[in-house]
Amino acid sequence: MTPQRFFLPLLLLLALAVPHVTRGTQTEFAIELIVFGIFALSLNILIGRLGLISFGHGMFLGIGAYLAAFQLRFLTDNLLLLLLAAVLVGAALALLVGALVLRLGGVGFVMITIALCQLFYVVILSTQSWSGGINGLTSIPRPTLWKGEGVPEWLSLDTGSTFYYVALACLVAFLYLQLRLDRSAMGSVFEGIRQNPARMRALGYPVRWFQLAGFVMAGAAAAVAGTLHAALFGFVDPTVFFWTTSGEVILMVILGGVTTLYGPLIGAAIFLTLFHYLSGLTDHWRLVLGLIFIVVVLWAPRGLLPLLKERWNARTRTARRGDAAAAPPSAAAVAGEAQS
Repeated sequence: MTPQRFFLPLLLLLALAVPHVTRGTQTEFAIELIVFGIFALSLNILIGRLGLISFGHGMFLGIGAYLAAFQLRFLTDNLLLLLLAAVLVGAALALLVGALVLRLGGVGFVMITIALCQLFYVVILSTQSWSGGINGLTSIPRPTLWKGEGVPEWLSLDTGSTFYYVALACLVAFLYLQLRLDRSAMGSVFEGIRQNPARMRALGYPVRWFQLAGFVMAGAAAAVAGTLHAALFGFVDPTVFFWTTSGEVILMVILGGVTTLYGPLIGAAIFLTLFHYLSGLTDHWRLVLGLIFIVVVLWAPRGLLPLLKERWNARTRTARRGDAAAAPPSAAAVAGEAQS
């Protein structure tokens, strides 16, 4: 049995058991890990599948968060409608932005994504009357699964465990869709573009259209993460648009492993755990986190998950060689030695 087949069912069982062994802020932190895991996975569509490094991915998280905040305040509190709006608006914005920036490539792509993300940040700061400006939007109500009185408590999103399972369902659905993408013909084209876009272009593939498709997927998924983020904390502020948010999620992806499916989840969990722990110990947590990141990159340049896989495979090969050496000789080998 491969490590993936062994660990994934165990991890799923552990994930399902989390609300039963946590309470209050602990459950909230577990939901935060899931939300930023989705955010990191969405960015990895660009980095790990297409080789595009975007420092403006936070704009889609922010759009999803502010869109959910406005809807929860003035339009609807239905969670399914919120998620649908996030997918549609995130995809539409990514389509517009991608059509603008993907033709640049290289450093130009990186710089323009930063500039656009900062533009959204400035717009929010300068629209105090409806966006709350630097103070953000507070007292955002929790969404509901459906309207009506007499809804059981275990179906209310005001309950941390229910919210957790809803967020976990979104994560599992996104992982399933991304796994299907990786195993599809489009996923193979994505991998070819990541490795050598010039060769794929020479083979006749419309590279920019495939990049735009991946950009739209990533934007829609990040907007969903933003919606869950706003619904979880009941608060959203313009820092979600600041370029450091995009930089932090890039660190999450690199820590876990760029070319892996589950690496960004590991990276998000490590980053957020270190953030919550270190920020409570020192005001210079960014310096400590940066040093830890440097050590990890030097020790595991391809990420932690690929390193763990290599160690597991090396250990498995060693165990197999040991079993082969300790196994008794076959009858044919004994007969051959007797004849000689």
